[in-house]
Amino acid sequence: MKARKKALISDITSSVESNVSKAGKLSKKVKKAIERSAEKLAKKVIKIYDKEEKKKEKVQKGKKKLPENALKVKKIAVQAPVVPKPVTLQTEPVSE
Repeated sequence: MKARKKALISDITSSVESNVSKAGKLSKKVKKAIERSAEKLAKKVIKIYDKEEKKKEKVQKGKKKLPENALKVKKIAVQAPVVPKPVTLQTEPVSE
């Protein structure tokens, strides 16, 4: 995980520095600011990526636990149309 984070930080830093260097020479403060921002961004990206991976694993585990018959039953239940019951209204005669 640390290797992946370091690689991501270096990629982000190099791409940002190359784009900013087109405008002029970079000072040490700018390079440090870019480095800190790259670290924060890499941390967030890795966190989001890990959450997505956990969700995928959870879905795959959920699919494995269901028996084959359960999936077939669900398909049949979805395909069956639902017929609403007719509604009868009782009206009273209007007296004059």
